[in-house]
Amino acid sequence: MDFNPLRQYCEEHGEPYRYAKGEYMVEQGELCRWFAVVKSGYFKFCPMASDCSLCVTGFSFVDEVTTDYVHSFQFGKPSLTSIIAGMKTDVMRIPLSLVREIDVNQGHDFFEYVNSILLDEAYRRYLDHYIKTPTERYRTLLERCPKEVGQIPLNDLASYLRVSRRQFLRIRENVMKDNRM
Repeated sequence: MDFNPLRQYCEEHGEPYRYAKGEYMVEQGELCRWFAVVKSGYFKFCPMASDCSLCVTGFSFVDEVTTDYVHSFQFGKPSLTSIIAGMKTDVMRIPLSLVREIDVNQGHDFFEYVNSILLDEAYRRYLDHYIKTPTERYRTLLERCPKEVGQIPLNDLASYLRVSRRQFLRIRENVMKDNRM
């Protein structure tokens, strides 16, 4: 995904901020007010299930952007997910109101492009849950960010893959065996 113009704008106009482990960038049901580039650590996206447990649906790692782009930015509505620091996480962040200035200054073509990228990513994730096994999705996550995956709690990884902790341990063991061969 090419968010370089937004990333660059955030680097130039943003402020450094440190989220403590477990601190919310936005809580589900609230309006997200920030756009951030992750400098260290990671965020997890966690909507609440009907049983009031948090489900991990995605992650943002180093050099990736983090915000509730669709609901809070696009529509000015409360977020449908919480964005939570998975560990001490340093970011460069700017208020979403400043990101809106880019929209005014660069025109709607830029944000149409960003929207198409986000739609493509969401559609791929949706399809991956149907066409890839949890093992394949875990391998993809390992390819994306091998160092960071080791820092994510097992329960969060299992939730992300939509398997039990026990199933995840078997998956991880098999992947490690395959990597040693």
